[in-house]
Amino acid sequence: MSRLFRRTLVGVALGIILYIALLIYWGVDEFADIIGPSTWLAFSWALAGSSLNYALRFLKWALCLSWLGIHRDLNREGRRLSKSRSLAIYLAGLSMSVTPGKVGEVLRSSLLQASEGVPFARTAPVVVADRLSDLLALIVLSLVGMASFPEYWLYVAMLGILVVIAVVILGTPRICLALLRRVGALPRLSSIGQKAAALTTSASVLLRLRSLMLLTLISVVGWWLECVGYWWILSSFSSTEVGLRTCTFLWSTTTLVGALSFLPGGLGATEASLGVLVLELVPGLKAAAAVASTMLIRAATLWFGEVVGAFALVRLLRDSKFRDQTKQSLSQAKLLGEKSANPSTDHGGELASRAEQSSIPRNDKA
Repeated sequence: MSRLFRRTLVGVALGIILYIALLIYWGVDEFADIIGPSTWLAFSWALAGSSLNYALRFLKWALCLSWLGIHRDLNREGRRLSKSRSLAIYLAGLSMSVTPGKVGEVLRSSLLQASEGVPFARTAPVVVADRLSDLLALIVLSLVGMASFPEYWLYVAMLGILVVIAVVILGTPRICLALLRRVGALPRLSSIGQKAAALTTSASVLLRLRSLMLLTLISVVGWWLECVGYWWILSSFSSTEVGLRTCTFLWSTTTLVGALSFLPGGLGATEASLGVLVLELVPGLKAAAAVASTMLIRAATLWFGEVVGAFALVRLLRDSKFRDQTKQSLSQAKLLGEKSANPSTDHGGELASRAEQSSIPRNDKA
């Protein structure tokens, strides 16, 4: 987990440096002159849209846990995962938004394992399903938005084909395991192949066509809300009329660029591509307004989520009940380790029973 925190801190530091550099280059006074009350009102509406998007993303998280049977299972204390704890863990994962490809959001799986005893490998594929459904949603929005810009159609279509191929591979255990066996046969990659193989069962459940279509539909609505937020912000700057379809194309396409760059939070890639494209596609827009609108929409989306996630994570870690459950989980793992190292110390099968309770999901339907 410490590695995730280090990567997050690196992303936050890069973001601070990037935005300070932009402010110094363009001048704080120039930004102050072009940002008026209407812009701050648009920014507040963009924050509201982002909040709704995060609510929809929590719905995706809850659906994935339901499909994996997590909500039906009983934890070590004989109770089910509560909605409030699930929400707290989900929000805490937002603190890892500035990791490359947001893969740091597997922190949620670590927190679930620590507090509820859910095996990490069982829920880690939720991040894969979330990212793939986001990519598909952004591609759909890009295709809708590019009706006025057919010259970009080929690039998005090629990207869509690659994502569909990835979905087919990850959603078909036979194909996925065959590829992982080949990866595991390569020098220095055997451990990676073994760890990834443990994720295939959950991944195949989440990447079924019906499940993935529902996740993608939710993502389309959520990301479209962010496109609307960008439209509000940009419209408050531009002296010319800006269409929602244009802003949908701009935000979805440049978010794709940032996601595929695998830079922390897409920092630099999203900002640069959005700044360049908006000047090209929105006539009459000043360069300073393009930069300011880019910084504001990123503040209302990426950095808003980062701040919410940081507060949620601190609050969760300070929760005495969560700490007690985590300590219990660590103590149990230590006992199980001693059991495996010295089988003769088993007294009446007590440790074996504990292993069964923590590692094997219980299903009420059985």
